[in-house]
Amino acid sequence: MSSAIKAFRPSTCQKTLHVGDIEMYCEVHGQGEPLLLIMGFGGSVLDWGWVLPPKLAERYQIIMFDNRGAGRSDQPPGPYSIKQMADDAANLMDALGLEKAVVFGVSMGGMIAQELALNHPKRVERLILGGTSAGGRSSVLAPPAIQAYLEPRTDMTLYQMLWWSAPAGFPQEFIDAHRDIVERKIQSDLIYPSRLPAYRAQLAAFKAHDAYYRLPSLRMPTLILVGDRDILIPPENSRILAGTIPGAQMQVIEGAGHIFWISHPEETFLWLADFLDKDI
Repeated sequence: MSSAIKAFRPSTCQKTLHVGDIEMYCEVHGQGEPLLLIMGFGGSVLDWGWVLPPKLAERYQIIMFDNRGAGRSDQPPGPYSIKQMADDAANLMDALGLEKAVVFGVSMGGMIAQELALNHPKRVERLILGGTSAGGRSSVLAPPAIQAYLEPRTDMTLYQMLWWSAPAGFPQEFIDAHRDIVERKIQSDLIYPSRLPAYRAQLAAFKAHDAYYRLPSLRMPTLILVGDRDILIPPENSRILAGTIPGAQMQVIEGAGHIFWISHPEETFLWLADFLDKDI
């Protein structure tokens, strides 16, 4: 990889920047080659967990941010689109003086990463897609009972809803064996929750994503990661991505569900480092 940050190289920085029509919260950690992390539906920077980001920051300069409608970024009522959120990411790169970066997006963040790569290909040095889908008619959907975990529940407290929907992110045996990890993840979700209109606007954008027919135009090196126990965005979607993006590699993390970067951070780090250390 080649250096791409010109004017913004602090080892640690937390700030809110004016990006397009919103104020966007971002964090920069570490030194080295830039790695832009794009979180998924309803998540904030805290949803990257407490293991993977510091490990990555030992080797790379990681840039994390809250998408519009989530965390400490503005939460306008919408509607939103995946393209709009990809443009937000490109505008954030401009605000940070960042010409290009490796881009790692998970779940809806992987959809945003696809749009960023498609619409701003010179900004994306390498592309990493985690637990995501090309969308549209190519999607292999979860059963309705699983999709229901994404819908807001006004009959529950947020804490109750997060525990109720935990099986969408983690296999039940992981939840039973690691309730402390799931609880810590849930507590992080309670700190900066999305307001309901913003949550619904993100959900609508998530459901409307469709990049399948454009993905063959991508030319940057691409890695696709997925947990073999992902019930929310089934692994078949990752296989479709791997067969659609020219030259894409795919790695399956055994025993992991949708939120593999928290349940299996060591394995995630090893696959990322292996991919990033290879010469282009």
